Amino acid sequence: MARVPTGIPGFDPLIEGGFIENDVILLIGGPGAGKSTFGAQYLYEGITRYGETGVYITFEETPARIMRNMWRHGWDLERLVKEDKLRIIRADPIAYERYIKKNHTQEPGTETDTTTIETVLRQIYASIREIGAKRLFIDSMTSLKITPDPVNIRYINLEFIKNIETFDCTTLVTSELNNDPEHFSVEEYLAEGVICLKVFRIGGERIRSVEILKMRGTKHDEVLRPYIMTDHGIVVYPLQSVIGKEADVFSIEALNGRRKPDETGSHRLTG
Repeated sequence: MARVPTGIPGFDPLIEGGFIENDVILLIGGPGAGKSTFGAQYLYEGITRYGETGVYITFEETPARIMRNMWRHGWDLERLVKEDKLRIIRADPIAYERYIKKNHTQEPGTETDTTTIETVLRQIYASIREIGAKRLFIDSMTSLKITPDPVNIRYINLEFIKNIETFDCTTLVTSELNNDPEHFSVEEYLAEGVICLKVFRIGGERIRSVEILKMRGTKHDEVLRPYIMTDHGIVVYPLQSVIGKEADVFSIEALNGRRKPDETGSHRLTG
């Protein structure tokens, strides 16, 4: 079974070396958790280290702003776009929906939502074919909730994920974290894997943790592992836990000054 490494320091040891090839993985988290950075890093490492071209689909940010924001990590996405190794595509479901409603005569709420999703899927697939992409990052599924009808939302998400699964890409899709225990998220059940990025405060410090909620076909880690945002992207500490058996909380400053995990999950000193 082929594995696709993310290339994110310290993360791959948590999932037996990487995602299973062509799986769809859901990445959930609240605002500021680093979902977009995680996905961009997944694409960048795939291109520069593993020779796998990628497509970045954004439903909210413009490509120019994404390239600007990711430059702070030293990732020259513009160069990769010019070299046909990366595509950054803005797909706006709301704009598509307005266009379809304006140009098609139909009863309200009949086929507009389905046609909108089909348009988005065709654009994604065309971008993949253009450069033979093997990695796909979609940010985020929350923007596909273009109807107030919860049943219709579930149907849209179902159709979207089922179609993405046929694109022969290892796909990472983001979604906002919903803390409502009564909330039912169909995408969490449909995705082959679910990764949760959490941000909370302990002792006056902002603590970031990553948790693998599920990863089908993989013996995955089940402990809350700390991660930090650095000038070079996300770094996960696979041998540390956020809250241990003795309720010991790690220190951000200690991690910043001590060690950086390599790709095997062991640690090396940083200078």
